[in-house]
Amino acid sequence: MNVSSIGVSTPITRLHGSMAEKIAKGPQDVSTAASDTVEISDAARYLGELKKLPDVREEKVAAAKQLIAAGVYETPHRLDVTISRLMEDLA
Repeated sequence: MNVSSIGVSTPITRLHGSMAEKIAKGPQDVSTAASDTVEISDAARYLGELKKLPDVREEKVAAAKQLIAAGVYETPHRLDVTISRLMEDLA
């Protein structure tokens, strides 16, 4: 029986040797390192501003409640507009 190929670690030694050289050189100069940049589009900025707004505009709700309480909110024109918009949403 011939077992002559035991102990062949030359490629591992070379890889380990090149890694040792990199470690010995120390850290790279940071001025030559690559950097990432991020660009935010105008649409993304706009959406970010919209997210800051409240879901319910309390001043509009309060004004509508006052008009309803006074009996002047439900006009034929407003009802027509509301029905038209509802029909568009359902279509």
